[in-house]
Amino acid sequence: MENEFENALQGLLNFEYTGPESAEKYNGLFRAMVSASMKICGETDFDALVNQKIEAAEKKYGLKMESTGETDPYKKLRELVRFEMSRDALLAGKEHEVCCTESNFAMAVLKFRGELEKIVPDSQKEVLDSMAYSLYSDFTKFFVCMAFDMVADAKIYEMKEFRPLQINAMGREVRTSIKVIAEQNAKPQKSETVTNWFRVMMILPAFLFKKLYAVNMVDLFGDSEAQIAVAAQMFEDFDKAMSQFAAGDEYKVLQNFLKDLQLENCFTVRLKAQKGDPKIVVN
Repeated sequence: MENEFENALQGLLNFEYTGPESAEKYNGLFRAMVSASMKICGETDFDALVNQKIEAAEKKYGLKMESTGETDPYKKLRELVRFEMSRDALLAGKEHEVCCTESNFAMAVLKFRGELEKIVPDSQKEVLDSMAYSLYSDFTKFFVCMAFDMVADAKIYEMKEFRPLQINAMGREVRTSIKVIAEQNAKPQKSETVTNWFRVMMILPAFLFKKLYAVNMVDLFGDSEAQIAVAAQMFEDFDKAMSQFAAGDEYKVLQNFLKDLQLENCFTVRLKAQKGDPKIVVN
């Protein structure tokens, strides 16, 4: 069954449209890949395989991986890869931190404060400030997590035994993002600017999914053409970074993403502060 899955996947990745019969051939390969992946997932104890990898990594680094209580095997695998990346970056002297200075925060809020002022009276400045901080904080957490998960996904793809698990997990997440964006488009937002940042980050993994599994779900994001264009540029930069990835380069990915989103002045990504470094407010 593993050979069936891999043969169908390679057929899709190397597929060429030659005429009217191409669609039927593509659909046949797609069905074979999905069917094989589901059968493999039903017959394989991926949780046990992931736990074995965790034990091996903990032995290699001499450190226990912090448990989040996650039970989904694919998400646990992502956590493991992110753990390995953090240790490799530390050992290479390239451990970074994502920081927010007062200037960073002011630059970010400047981009969407006007939208908040339309829904919050001037007499409620404290409410406006709190709302601005909440939006900025929520996006920061989402942005960093999504970027690191994409790097982890690209690395997991190289573990062929986990591809049947990955295709189902990533496909499910992209479909969820499509639904979330459709819901956002159907109702007013506190800040369209910040919502657009979220939209771009939710669309971005669809480009990786398309490259890895030759399944195009990008076009299903509906009325998000501007965000799709930005996400396409971000993926191009991501793909280039991953082609020559070295320890600590996940932070280069973050910096590239910030530049493409025109948010490079709204966050600080720097080597982790040592004693004597200027004090920075870290979210």
